[in-house]
Amino acid sequence: MMRPDPAIWFEVLAARRDGLRIALALAACGCAEFESASLAPVTAGEGAEEGAEQQRVRSRFEALERRYGNWWPVAAPGVGDAFDAAGLARALARIEGWAACAAQPIEALARAEAELSELARWQHWLAGGKLGFVERRTLAGDGALGAGLYACERGAAVQAPDGVLMRAIEGPDRGIFLALGSRAALAQLDEQVAALEGRRVDVPDWIAVPDVEGELAARRRGCVEAAEAARARLAALEREHGLVQAVAELRRACWGFDCGAFLAGGTALCRVTGWTADPPALSRAIDALGVPALLRFPAPPPGLHAPLLLHNPWWARPYEVFGRLLGMPERDAADPSALVALVFPLLFGYMFGDLGQGMVLTAAGLLAGVRWPLAKMFVPAGLSAAAFGLAFGSAFSLPGLFTPWWLDPLDSPLPVLLLPLMGGAVLLLAGLALAALEARWRGELSAWMLAEGGALVLYLGLLAGVAQPFERWGIPWFGAPAAGAAIALVLAVGRGGGLRAVLAAFATTVEHVVRLVVNTISFVRVGAFAIGHAGLSAALALLAEASGGGWGAVVVVIVGNVLILTLEVLVVAVQTTRLVLFEFFTRFFVGSGRSFRPAVPPAIDTREAVHES
Repeated sequence: MMRPDPAIWFEVLAARRDGLRIALALAACGCAEFESASLAPVTAGEGAEEGAEQQRVRSRFEALERRYGNWWPVAAPGVGDAFDAAGLARALARIEGWAACAAQPIEALARAEAELSELARWQHWLAGGKLGFVERRTLAGDGALGAGLYACERGAAVQAPDGVLMRAIEGPDRGIFLALGSRAALAQLDEQVAALEGRRVDVPDWIAVPDVEGELAARRRGCVEAAEAARARLAALEREHGLVQAVAELRRACWGFDCGAFLAGGTALCRVTGWTADPPALSRAIDALGVPALLRFPAPPPGLHAPLLLHNPWWARPYEVFGRLLGMPERDAADPSALVALVFPLLFGYMFGDLGQGMVLTAAGLLAGVRWPLAKMFVPAGLSAAAFGLAFGSAFSLPGLFTPWWLDPLDSPLPVLLLPLMGGAVLLLAGLALAALEARWRGELSAWMLAEGGALVLYLGLLAGVAQPFERWGIPWFGAPAAGAAIALVLAVGRGGGLRAVLAAFATTVEHVVRLVVNTISFVRVGAFAIGHAGLSAALALLAEASGGGWGAVVVVIVGNVLILTLEVLVVAVQTTRLVLFEFFTRFFVGSGRSFRPAVPPAIDTREAVHES
């Protein structure tokens, strides 16, 4: 469970015409990561010519997609069989034929939709007589005075030049105003509005007609009819050229090129190669296709690095995120997710010991975990906080509700500080044990013991000296550290070299032990945060008492609990993550592995057309 497993190499040999269908089926079952084997590339002959033709077709298709993709159909039908250059060229020819015929109706549709959008704006500005007949004629240029309709962002400070009258007109999204005055003064206003990132609205000629509403309705009807005619023409061209199927075929072909799933073994056969996490599922997916294919699971070609798989129980999977922050565990490295699933809730709950707030955090984790899987980590963390709340006698930061099962952190701070110190030492020893296990997997346990064993025994000697387990036998407190130092020196001698090398190795051992001691002391912060939580609870109780009781005290308690819960969840989560990553993981974690990433089927649905003026 703690050691990642490599994915299994597979090879499928099939007829070239079936290669695409096989790759799509394997991607659909979600158990295959495609990778090309180390085979010699085809450099001449029909295979090379076919590859060049496929690349030409792809480049042309991508150019057409950039230009016309928004006008292509919304959905594509089922999977096609062909993956040959001739079939792709025929599909490309159908799309090019469609593009040649569709350019005119696309332009007409875009023009009609742009005009409809402009007419909708004028309909809003003309509604309710906001622009009178004389004002409309002046806007159209009929008269001695000049007139302009301006659009600026709401709140823009536009100052009217001398000789210009301004009147605001409501707009749907911008500040719209009408200006009347001499043309020279309006030119000054044009410059001012442009500096404020506004613009002068273009005024159509038909604005001056007496029956402007009728003119507007007639123009809208004409635009709607033109848009409907253009859409009908595009729909007919889509059916005539088989656009849906052609786009689907080329999208799947481009997906096949991108995932690198195909290697030509000749003009008739192809190979689909890669890695799988579930060989039976892979075999079932190919059998379900009903095409002739040879599936085998040989040793991977030399030079390829297998992706790795983690096998954690359901309760440990959310904690894989800690390892992912530093990378994927290497093949001969330990996956500590199951151990973190035990350590994280204990550290979190100890710092956040409160029965009521812990249950609130548990409920929040259950509710949020439905949509955010990482929130499930707070379920055991909340239960741990509730358990330590019972030990510390804290519920919703209110004192005296029940007797502590262990002690009150404010009354007995020293045991509260010493317990996480001991737990930190145990956790660091577990990290060193995992490092030794990894060395054994690599066949390097002896070398690891010579390099790191001295630091391990000296650290154990220091812990024994502090705990004094041999005091009843008359052994002084410094006996265990001295014995550890002697063993460390022997191991330094065992590494070989002269006196200088031995002293350097022993100095390195001492430096490692000093770091271990510093890392151990850093776990005191766990107890300090537990005492800090108790201090915040005491302060909240004093505030509630000072509020005079009644509803005022209730409000103080509720608001205080919300603040404490919000603040400490963030702080405690950060501190727990820091201890796990920088004190524990640094002892052993090697994150240079590669994750197994199953191929995803191509998105055969094209983009929905969005046309904006």
